[in-house]
Amino acid sequence: MIVAVGTKNPNKIRAVKDAYRLFGFPAEVVPVGRPAGTPPQPVGLEEVVKGAVARAKAALEAVPGAEHGVGVEAGAVQAGGAHLDITVAAVADRSGAVTLGFGPAFQIPTAFLPDVLKGVELGELAERYFKKPSVGYREGIIGVLTGRRVTRYQLNLAAVAMALVPRLPKNAKLYRT
Repeated sequence: MIVAVGTKNPNKIRAVKDAYRLFGFPAEVVPVGRPAGTPPQPVGLEEVVKGAVARAKAALEAVPGAEHGVGVEAGAVQAGGAHLDITVAAVADRSGAVTLGFGPAFQIPTAFLPDVLKGVELGELAERYFKKPSVGYREGIIGVLTGRRVTRYQLNLAAVAMALVPRLPKNAKLYRT
């Protein structure tokens, strides 16, 4: 199965490969760039989901032989009086079906929050503050905050795996529309 993924980020690409492998789906993952018009730091749950879906659909269209397109998007959401960074994955197929999955969320550092809410990418802020290049392509800010005990790859893997749950053959009857 050819799976197009709407990113060039190695963390996201590896998470997609590993999520498909986790469930026994043989997948050749083909990365394509982020579609035009998707903000670097979406704010609000609907915007984060919209970004993941846009990435999935654009990737699927960009790779003619792909059966699935996958989009992985992180963004800021508000819950319980706090602002959290959450990862959302979308898997689109040629029938037009889209399935969603969410990864664990963590509280955004208050030192970064004003800029994040203005649309500045959290990874960019972390790179400046911690003086570490390419944080988003490595452990992610969560990796920096946790001393690599939890990494961006793990958040991405969880989100993609959850988006694949409705697509597991054993679950087909449960998710039929």
